[in-house]
Amino acid sequence: MDGHGADLDSLPYIDKEYDDPAIRSQVLEMIQEEMGRMSPPVIPRSTSLFKNSELLRKEYERVKSGRPLPPFDIDRYKLEAPKEANIDEWQWASDNAASQLEHQSIRLVNLELLQQFGANAWKLSNFQKERMLAVIENATDGYKRTGVDLNKARKYEQVEAGVKLRDLESRWEEGVRQCIEIQVANCQLLAEISKLEHGTANST
Repeated sequence: MDGHGADLDSLPYIDKEYDDPAIRSQVLEMIQEEMGRMSPPVIPRSTSLFKNSELLRKEYERVKSGRPLPPFDIDRYKLEAPKEANIDEWQWASDNAASQLEHQSIRLVNLELLQQFGANAWKLSNFQKERMLAVIENATDGYKRTGVDLNKARKYEQVEAGVKLRDLESRWEEGVRQCIEIQVANCQLLAEISKLEHGTANST
């Protein structure tokens, strides 16, 4: 069924036929039959994710294939003296010690900044989130009110339409009844005319 050209004439506020279990079962069967004739949705076989990030794409492939997460490399956090008197190894150990010292220094700076500004930053963040929550709640309440008003207007229109439909139905039934009475009266008149004609023919 092409939904774009369909006329929707459902009046759920006044149509009570669906409350009948037999009618409801019949409607559900028609829906299932219609769904069986519908074409299945076209779903792409493959979707390429993280096209712009090789790191995320590799991690996604790892999780997708079920491979375990590689162990965390803690060697660079160790401060061990070279085992051999090799200039390159001593240079690597010196560079590693300098990087560790810089890392600890940065951690101390971050802790000092957190101690100095962390509480106020946390309060500000909470205030901003509360404001965002209030905006979202106000918008949600507005949408709910719009939905309620829409349903009220729809119910009012359908009730008004129901009154007109019942009036038209009553007038139609009255018209049908009068047509039947006229047809019955015509049949009686035809029978009487036929009887009079037969009586006149027999008298002559």
